[in-house]
Amino acid sequence: MSFMVEVRDLHKRFGHHEVLRGINLRVKPSEVLVIVGPSGSGKSTLLRCINGLEHATSGRILIEGVDITDSRVDINAMRQKVGIVFQSFNLFPHLTVLRNITLAPVKVKKVKQEEAEEKAMQLLKRVGLEDKAHAYPSQLSGGQQQRVAIARALAMDPDIMLFDEVTSALDPELVKEVLDAMKDLARSGMTMLVVTHEMGFAREVGDRLIFMDEGEIVEEGSPVEIFTNPKSPRAKDFFSKILSHL
Repeated sequence: MSFMVEVRDLHKRFGHHEVLRGINLRVKPSEVLVIVGPSGSGKSTLLRCINGLEHATSGRILIEGVDITDSRVDINAMRQKVGIVFQSFNLFPHLTVLRNITLAPVKVKKVKQEEAEEKAMQLLKRVGLEDKAHAYPSQLSGGQQQRVAIARALAMDPDIMLFDEVTSALDPELVKEVLDAMKDLARSGMTMLVVTHEMGFAREVGDRLIFMDEGEIVEEGSPVEIFTNPKSPRAKDFFSKILSHL
């Protein structure tokens, strides 16, 4: 079987601090993998390595069979296949929503402006924001800005989407609209890796869940399986605290 993402014995160090310690991971086409764990467990670093924003210290990362840790590979071309949405929206404040979304397709992929705008409007409709095309980021709520950030990532036609704690900076009442956009994406068959504390989302949408701690994958399985019967003491402790708030 061909995997969309394959991580083999991935290590990542920052100075003497080893953030990832031998991660092995495979993600199938259209799979939604949810990654959970305490702060500092290496979840965000893992996503950034998969997107090529961080270089692996050792190990291999294959995206659709191409080893992005190979220095001969065009990392910028590969990165276009892997969209990433962060906790902070990172929208350009001086550009309209439409310009934020069309900028990369026009500059990087050389898409015609008119074609890029047509696609951007379709994506804005998909995330429920077509009426905000000519607004500026400062005129939007946090939830709206995050949905624009999702649309902007999708404008590059990625094969894989990475979400790094995309709702953690939002007010609780704005979280649902962002999660709804992500659920729609999952239903459409997008391959997704999602770092989140939203356990309801993990349970509803995740095909598989991995629990990370101190740079290692401690447990993996279906969300329901791990929520109801975590095996390791560390996972039991984590989920007893997290799930008691649901």
